[in-house]
Order: sequence, then structure tokens, then C-alpha cells
Amino acid sequence: MVVEDRTTVGTTVYPLSPIDIAQGDSHIMFVYFYRNRDCSRPFMPTEVLRQGFHVTTRRFSVLLGTLAQVDGRTALVEDNSRPNKPRFEEKRHKMEFSELERSEYAWRQWPQDLDTRDIAEAATSKSNTCAPLISVLLIRFSGNSGVAIRVKIRHSVLDGLGFTSFMSYWSAVTRQYRGPCSAPIELTRYRLEFDRDLLLHAVNYSPTVADIHAAEINDTAALEDSTTPQAIEPSSMHVIRFSAQSLQRLRRDFGSASASVSVNDVLSVLLWRSFTRASSTSTHTRILLACDVRKRISLSPVYMGNASFPLQLSTSRDQLLDRPLSEGAQLIRNSVSHVNTNYIRKCLEMLEHNKPILGADEWDDDKSTFFCCTNCSRFGFYDTDFGCGTPEKVMIPHYLTTGFSIWLPTKDAGGIDVVISMLDSSFDSFCLDRELLEYGQIIL
Repeated sequence: MVVEDRTTVGTTVYPLSPIDIAQGDSHIMFVYFYRNRDCSRPFMPTEVLRQGFHVTTRRFSVLLGTLAQVDGRTALVEDNSRPNKPRFEEKRHKMEFSELERSEYAWRQWPQDLDTRDIAEAATSKSNTCAPLISVLLIRFSGNSGVAIRVKIRHSVLDGLGFTSFMSYWSAVTRQYRGPCSAPIELTRYRLEFDRDLLLHAVNYSPTVADIHAAEINDTAALEDSTTPQAIEPSSMHVIRFSAQSLQRLRRDFGSASASVSVNDVLSVLLWRSFTRASSTSTHTRILLACDVRKRISLSPVYMGNASFPLQLSTSRDQLLDRPLSEGAQLIRNSVSHVNTNYIRKCLEMLEHNKPILGADEWDDDKSTFFCCTNCSRFGFYDTDFGCGTPEKVMIPHYLTTGFSIWLPTKDAGGIDVVISMLDSSFDSFCLDRELLEYGQIIL
């Protein structure tokens, strides 16, 4: 329900849904790397980018709001008379863009400012209700050789679809500011829905407790943003690349027995098995998948709130590894098929009352391996053209919690780069996993 505050002209209140609130203080962050192929001319002028950015934030007006308590619920409040100004910074770095390319965009080569987690901001975000909901850092590399654009958006405000829709709109506006386009984009086609009650009404759910905001962040957060270390043992992030051809072969080898089994199902199980196999001390294992429900219920495809719900499966280590990979893929497909209106309604209820997510059982303990997959490979990151070409690379900063993975598209259509965080003590075994290396290549 969108509430127009009649006491303040131009104020709109969007009460958040339980799945929004479950994201806690986490943020969605991606970095877009652009190489200047013609160093003789100005590359992606700052003022043009800034102008397009401010036009876009007005279109995505929720990003100019603040999070507040309204009638016992956490809500997004837009006040047109006092917008919450976004952050847009520019910095220069002495590194040439080619150095990043040669390193395969390894995090160790990133400018320090680009890879920071903004710990101070995260630590105060709960008390500072006016903290920006979106921030942009523009890094210019030496010799006019290229730029990097890091965009950070509060996860409770927009999900992955909302993030990429913002980037698509921003780049389209900027291209028009730079001059006539070979294929002009009609910006009015970007119809957006920010009302969170669209989701609640679609599954016939009504919040039942006044202090809904008390629900804390849990396993549904795909991108953890916390100053508290999540593991005693050191961990690091790595990238496994699956080409379009290897994904087709993977689907043919293990998913062809059932037409309903997708490449995503098979890849999820392959990664889950490899991660579990490398964690030799575990006796049981769990996987958490994020399932976008927009097409599963009567929900607008341009709904910008969080619409990816957790789906968790648990089993013993032996059962996962001893049975054929194809059985695991079918298990995931069967579970995904049960994500319907009743399932979503039950998830909302459990999140609202801060209960364990569906699928949790007695194996949720220190002897259980936990693995999470968030699939962003369907998003058009590499279509983001500000008028100077598409990005050479799109990546996330080095901040995933151990056991989490993010799937990103490769620049070559059809491939997937899996960014995964794991304990350093497990990585050597992971690198030697024959089943994994049959289809994937460890890049970083």
C-alpha cells in the first residue's frame, strides 16, 4: 500500500515487505570496468554521467527516500521537499587500465577505494536514517585509459532486477545527452512498480505483527554487509568460469533425462557437490537458492521490490556425493516447482516472525556445510553502454561471506562466471575436484 501523507505535500510512504526487511543492512554492489579504445578524446565525461545519474534517481525516486518506522512497520519514505541526496564521487588512480586486464581483473589489483566495503557507513547505517540509499564511485585510470564505476544500492530498497533496471535507464539517459543514438531508446517504456503491497496482495498475505521491523537479517541475504567476521578461519573469493559450450555439455550429461531440469539446476548441484567435497569435516550439507517469483505469481514483471525467495535443501554429505549428479539436479527442480503462492505466503510469515527459513532442520549446526547460490547471470550487465561502448568486465567487490556464490554473465554470451567465497583451507581440494574441472575453469 502506498500511503500519501496529507500533512506534508509530496510525501509518499512505502511500507516494506518481510522479504525486503530480511535483507537487513546488506547492499547490492557491482563494479563496471570500461576501457577507452580512443585515448585521444575525453572518455565518459563526468558531468554527463552525473547529469544522467541525477535524472535517473528522480525516475527511481525511492532511492531519494529514507528508511523510517511508520505505524509500527519499516517503510521507505519519500519526501520531495527534502530528498535524501545520493552520493556521487570521483577519484583518479595512477594505474593504467591495461594492468587490470592483464590480471583478469583480480581483486588484488583493484584500487583500494574501489574495493572498500565502506565499513564506517555500514556500522552506522542503523542509527543514521539519512544514510544514502545509493552511492556511486567513479575511478579514472591513468592516461585516460578507462574508468570503473562502482554502484552500491541498499538491498531492502531494490533487488537485482531493480539494480540492473537502474543501470539500464542511467546509461540510456546518458547516451541521449551525448548526442543522437543509432538506436534511440524510448525512456517512457521503463514503467516501474515500487509498491511493496503488490507482492503481498499477489499471495493474499497481510502482516500480522506491529513490530515487523524486528526481524533481523538471516540466510536470505545474498550479499552480507557486516563489520563482524563470519568465519574464524581465513577465507577468500575465487572465480570459476563456465563457457556456453561447457554449460550445454553439462546439461546434456546430467539433465537430459528430464526436460524440466535446467542448466541452472545442474550447475547448482555441481557446485554444491564440489564445495561439500572440499569441506572434508562436514557430515551434512545444505544449499540455499534464491528463487525469483515474479513469473510464478500474479506479480508485475517490473516490480522493483525484493522478489527472490529462499529455497533451502538439506541432506547428508554421503547422500549428496554418492548418488548421481543427475538425481541432485532433479531434486532441485522438484523443489523449485513447489515455490508457489502457498510457499511464498509461508515464507513471508516465517520472515515476519523471525523464524528459520523453510527447509532448515536438525542439521543446521557446526557440522553442516552451507552453500548459497544467487544467480545474476540473466541480467544484462554487458548491455550497459553510456555512449562509449559496453563494459569490458562487470564484477563484485571482494566481500562475500564464506559459502556464498554469485553467478555473473561472461562478456561472451552464454557463459557464467561463478564468484565464490570459501575457506582457504578448503580451496586446494576444491581446485583438484575432477568433476568440477571437467566443465569449469578456475580463473582467480
